[in-house]
Amino acid sequence: MENEYSLSVLICATDETFSLERTFRKLDAVGAADEYLFVLSKTCAPECLATVERLCARADCRWMYQSETGLGNAVRDSFAVVRGTHLALWSADEATDAASFPEMARLSRENPDKIVKISRWLHPDGFEGYGRLNKMLNYISQRAFGLMFRSRLTEFTNPTQIAPVAVYRRIRWQHTGFDFLPEMIFKPLKLGVGFIEVPTKNVPREEGRSGNTLLSHVRYYRTILQIFFTKPEDLVEEAKP
Repeated sequence: MENEYSLSVLICATDETFSLERTFRKLDAVGAADEYLFVLSKTCAPECLATVERLCARADCRWMYQSETGLGNAVRDSFAVVRGTHLALWSADEATDAASFPEMARLSRENPDKIVKISRWLHPDGFEGYGRLNKMLNYISQRAFGLMFRSRLTEFTNPTQIAPVAVYRRIRWQHTGFDFLPEMIFKPLKLGVGFIEVPTKNVPREEGRSGNTLLSHVRYYRTILQIFFTKPEDLVEEAKP
């Protein structure tokens, strides 16, 4: 399967410009991606669109508008159109240190059946810019999720990862906003997909507005509980005749 491996990188954007371009340049310098797909909000800033159009002058870069609003819809749209066997989801606002990407790409190629994801808890400076209270609450949440799902993962809620596209295509997805993000981890986990974690650090953003509000976190927990109480067979899309 290694000889058939190919990697698509998905970057969703709304109002990012210089941070989006810097993210792209850092990932591209690794030389691991076969394709870059930018998915844009229909209400994206003109400067963001201009940045993406300029980057997509290359043959291995393309972009599209998402079909409906919501980050979940943007990511879900990509599952049907990416050309790679594997998909890397990466933030356009540089919130995740791109220094972890080379190791993620290497491990994904060597372990093509597994999902390779980041963990800030494995990095000594993983929570740069986080307040003490937020870090403590995150720690408690991650330990609780580990007990619930009987998993040794150290971070469950950040979906910066590289996964086999076939895994995403067989899952029955429910959500369309930020509450879609925990689905990307907890549903494959419950279906028995193996995970590998790579240390990374959080990087305080310089650009872009975060849509990850307190209400988003409440919806995260609701989504995770829904998955916990769902039978694995009900997480899988029915085969089409």
